[in-house]
Amino acid sequence: MGKVKKRKVNKSHSNIVQDISDEELPVDSKENVIQTILDQLQGSNVEEKYCGLQTFALFIESPENIAQAIENGLVKVVAPLLLDTAGSVRNAAAGSLRNMSAVQLEICDALMEQDVMTPLICYFHENAENWIPDTNSKSKNEDVDTFIQCINLLMNLCESSELAVKYLGQSKVLSILLPRYLNLPTFGCDIVSAVLQCLFVVVEDNPDVMEKVKLTCEKQLQELMAIENSDPSFLLIKTLAAGVIINTCGGNMGMLPLSSNVPLNDGNGKFEAPRGKEAQILENQLKTVSQMLDAQQSSIEIIANICSCEDLNDQMDLPESSDSDEQEDEDDNSNGDGVVLAEDKLPPEILEALISLNIFEKVWGCTQLPAQNVMLILKEYEGSKLIHKKLLTLQTRALLCINNMISSLPLENLGDVNGIYKIWVDIGKLVFKDKTENLYILESATAVMRAALDKIKFRENGKAGDCDLFRDLSLPDIEMMITGIKVCDVPEIRSNLIRMIGILALLLVNKLNETSSSVIVAITEFILEQAHKENEVWVLAEAIDTLVDLYSEDETDALAAKVKLPEKLAILSPILKNKARLQRKLPREYKVLVSTVISNLPRFIKYKKGRISKL
Repeated sequence: MGKVKKRKVNKSHSNIVQDISDEELPVDSKENVIQTILDQLQGSNVEEKYCGLQTFALFIESPENIAQAIENGLVKVVAPLLLDTAGSVRNAAAGSLRNMSAVQLEICDALMEQDVMTPLICYFHENAENWIPDTNSKSKNEDVDTFIQCINLLMNLCESSELAVKYLGQSKVLSILLPRYLNLPTFGCDIVSAVLQCLFVVVEDNPDVMEKVKLTCEKQLQELMAIENSDPSFLLIKTLAAGVIINTCGGNMGMLPLSSNVPLNDGNGKFEAPRGKEAQILENQLKTVSQMLDAQQSSIEIIANICSCEDLNDQMDLPESSDSDEQEDEDDNSNGDGVVLAEDKLPPEILEALISLNIFEKVWGCTQLPAQNVMLILKEYEGSKLIHKKLLTLQTRALLCINNMISSLPLENLGDVNGIYKIWVDIGKLVFKDKTENLYILESATAVMRAALDKIKFRENGKAGDCDLFRDLSLPDIEMMITGIKVCDVPEIRSNLIRMIGILALLLVNKLNETSSSVIVAITEFILEQAHKENEVWVLAEAIDTLVDLYSEDETDALAAKVKLPEKLAILSPILKNKARLQRKLPREYKVLVSTVISNLPRFIKYKKGRISKL
């Protein structure tokens, strides 16, 4: 649903707009106010109608007044004013109706019963078909606002009512809007964003609209996704364009209308290729699915890049400032405990779009492959091998996008701790139970598992809190992960798994007992052993950093003494430095990790030795 926009009273009319705040309006006088509004709305001059709309807008700001406004026929009188010849009247009518539609879904149902769709559709037919914002017009801002309010009203109605979607399909509104209103230079960011958001809602589970979008504006959507501008308004457009394409392509890859037509292996490696009309049908299906997968992949990559926060981090690199400025900046960007959360780095417009449009659920759907037998059919037949490959690539990209989104979205919008835990379990089945041999998928899947545990770890204002999800974790439960690390030849996967078991150990610190302590000790000894075998300096640094994080809690002093952690880390310190000298050509993020660990390790060893000496 759209946000409720508070309307400002036009100062030129403010002297005759009634003050109808609830504190001054007895229940028995509401009928008089309603009648006054009706009289004004049905007046003959512009000023009278405008003031009636302003009074109406103030009246419906109180939710308890909305039912009375509907029952007394105010909506039926307001809606036709969307077609009034005066721009100020159209604007006030559009704003008040849009605000009503944003309150709750039931209100939208009532608006449909009041036949709001008829004048709304007529508004687009009469005012939008040839309209272009006139930069020299005094009413330009008002006209733009009216159009956006009408688009938002249309979106809210279609989101709550299948009947509204049906009426929209029967009209020529979509033909008016698409692709014309996706022209960014002509209509600007605000209008294009509003149209995209409405389109995202309308296209979902609507094959007719999906087809119309593909035919009329797929190229424009691709161009919008390709915008190279990190300004929040452009990032929002890229997000919305990507979301529309994902919705247009249907979302879940588990339901491909294809495999039943692909020729089957006869058992001897031979296939009976289709002929004539059947061959043409199959070829068209393969082409359509291939294009759909390409579009989804591009869209998911755009969303993944937006949620990576790298561009936003660059924007946040500010010049040096005074202490007072730094303190103010920290207050603005932290969650109250001096911890800047990843989701705080996303512009609010982007965050709102990702949440309200359920982008996470759409991307998650793309991580689910068709059934194993379907994948085998696609893999074996020469004509569909490319589809099989593209499905695996899409799954990899979707997992990487999920990884970024877990870091970027607030926990409550990911199903809270239990929702994140379910993601961790589901992806864990892919990694350890299904035992996929695709290393790209393994890397992205283990990255998601790591991100999920990180999210759980920092779920309470940046602090690792009590976590009951893993209270019964025992050594056999982590043996698969430990085995996975031992046999893994890919440094990135090895690093993810090491960090993951370290986080699991950390989550047990606040539940110390004989079982959890034995698990923590076993994980510690394994990571120390693995560190001595590690050839990649950055993975070694990751392993050491994992141990530093685990034992930074004072409650771990006794366990640190038991495993002789300071002494064993002191042995690893020169090994790390030597490998760092030998392996200088590293990506920037790995160099930062290695140098940070080298710098912090001596201080941590000294600190932990001091703590242990006082036991």
